[in-house]
Amino acid sequence: MANSFAYIALVSWPVFMLFLFKRFSVEKAILISIIGSYLFLPASFEINFPGFPALNKTTVTTLSILVILFFRKGGLGFRSLDKKSMFLLFLFMLSPFITALLNTSRYLHLPGVTLYDGLSQSINSFLVFLPFLVGAKYFNTFESQKLLFRFLIIACLIYLPLMLFEVRMSPQLHRMVYGFFPHSFLQQVRFDGFRPVVFLGHGLLVSMFVAVCLMALSTSIKAKVKLINFDYKIIFLAIFVVLILSKTYGALILYIFGAVVLFLLKPRLIATVSLCVVVLYLAYPFLSANKVFPHEAIVSSVNILSPDRAQSLEFRFFHETKLLAHANEKPIFGWSSWGRNRVYDPETFQDLSVTDGRWIITLGTSGWFGFLSEFYFIFISMWYAIKISKKSNSFPREKMVFLSGHLLIVTMILIDQIPNASLSYFYWFLIGSLYGVSNNFHQSK
Repeated sequence: MANSFAYIALVSWPVFMLFLFKRFSVEKAILISIIGSYLFLPASFEINFPGFPALNKTTVTTLSILVILFFRKGGLGFRSLDKKSMFLLFLFMLSPFITALLNTSRYLHLPGVTLYDGLSQSINSFLVFLPFLVGAKYFNTFESQKLLFRFLIIACLIYLPLMLFEVRMSPQLHRMVYGFFPHSFLQQVRFDGFRPVVFLGHGLLVSMFVAVCLMALSTSIKAKVKLINFDYKIIFLAIFVVLILSKTYGALILYIFGAVVLFLLKPRLIATVSLCVVVLYLAYPFLSANKVFPHEAIVSSVNILSPDRAQSLEFRFFHETKLLAHANEKPIFGWSSWGRNRVYDPETFQDLSVTDGRWIITLGTSGWFGFLSEFYFIFISMWYAIKISKKSNSFPREKMVFLSGHLLIVTMILIDQIPNASLSYFYWFLIGSLYGVSNNFHQSK
């Protein structure tokens, strides 16, 4: 059960943000607000008010940004979108209403969905997505991109001591500060040790954050641009060691993949690699549904390295298959909320499913309509960067290195949505910045 400090931290965050916007530039205030709330506010905790979106670390941050920027008359970023993207955003917001209209009847023991539920889902989806617009408007230049990468590196360095504490002492900080542990403790036990959780809710999220920050640092090293006044070799070694100590194969492999591509390939080939990932992500549900994707071969390969990880992966694939079959019963607009996207025993109503990947969660709740309208904004951000990378000789080297590094960060985030569901407002912010920077490249050409 959450203690009083969890309530105080959540409720006082808008006041702290107001101070930030008065004390710093808009860009720095946004960065501290989004990154700070993601890293330090309580996870899996919310305050519910009747007729109002539940207040959690996501909504309290994005609602505050919405109100502050509205009164500052700085704009929210809608004008940063082209006409096609504006139309797709409209469809993205409309999707929950259509899904609600098609799910008014009961499903086993679960109630039918109302238009109020559709409205609630639409608002929540927009609040999670809002940082995309903010990133597209306020972080669309090379200077703001460098500022973003600099803050990512600093935030990771601040987080390192907390992570090391939990690697040694077990994940205790969230319980010590906020009075409860936000997830399954057993899932954080690895190799006779522990994965750090800190305030993100799960060890997978922590390791993925570190991998993203390490890619930002690697981009700076490749571009030979000094973002902080400290020895880069020491910083890199410290972050990389902590990433290994996080005991998460997925994040470590994603970073190694991104770093190898960044340092060995030219921007044109980096763009090609990212495009292949886009195609794979879009094709994965089709391949899985038609039993074409080599699940068994992957499990067998992983089993050589770690039988435990292979068993975990096989467990995920098994549940993906069941959830995908259920999602295909309502393929266009999905099953909507109340857990209707999950699989239950028809007699006991016991929940038989485990949802991990973002793609299967979105397909189950929103169908292909919702999946594609959400995926579009990731795709278009990457596509603009890919198109620019094909003309890399026309732009300064350091700008192209940062664009390539940013593109690879988003590529890593996209890959992570296959086994996990880490697409938070923080990552939407990074994706929105890529969209804005890529658009500026187009306009400057």
